[in-house]
Amino acid sequence: MSVYQANSLQELEQFSQRTDQLAVLPRDVPENADAFFEKLITTPFGVNAKVHKSTALDDIAKTLAPVLPGEVMADPFYLFWLDDMAAICKTFCVIENSPSIGFWLGTERGCRRFHVDYVPHRLLVTYAGEGTEWLPDDGADRTAFANGAPNEKIVKNPKSLKHMNVWDIAVFRGGAGGLLHRTPDSALNAPSLLLRLDSVSFWERVTLREQSLAG
Repeated sequence: MSVYQANSLQELEQFSQRTDQLAVLPRDVPENADAFFEKLITTPFGVNAKVHKSTALDDIAKTLAPVLPGEVMADPFYLFWLDDMAAICKTFCVIENSPSIGFWLGTERGCRRFHVDYVPHRLLVTYAGEGTEWLPDDGADRTAFANGAPNEKIVKNPKSLKHMNVWDIAVFRGGAGGLLHRTPDSALNAPSLLLRLDSVSFWERVTLREQSLAG
């Protein structure tokens, strides 16, 4: 399989025009990030919202304000992080060719089995903890996956397993030929922090389903 390595957010915007299964924008972890996120993930949380390209920063700030402690939001790194997420959301709007996208941010992840997402594209950034584990096609038994087999059968070659690095931005395709991936064991058993962006239509379907279950 081919992996498109982008060198900037602008290059990442080109992913929808390419045929690669996965695009990655490698990034260095900023100074003070580890200390900030260690403090942030002490209290579990999860939020989802519709974020608009034109008001991304305000949308994210309003979503997080009711759930994050004041001491976290008073940290100077908080504004840097908000700007980072807003820029990423704007980039994903370009990839989706949409004025808005679905935004989810949380400390609890639970996708234990290798799977593909039935969305056109999905964007992930792990801000704290171990990044998403993914499996190239040449190391996978896609038939076993399609038949509902466990991970032990899906992984044909354990040496081919890969992890997305913390702070790297990953965009991948979903659907029948989408990228096989899962939450790593370390993130299943301990807090981490993951940003997930999806098409707004997917976000609306999930939100409506959650509202109907709650009602």
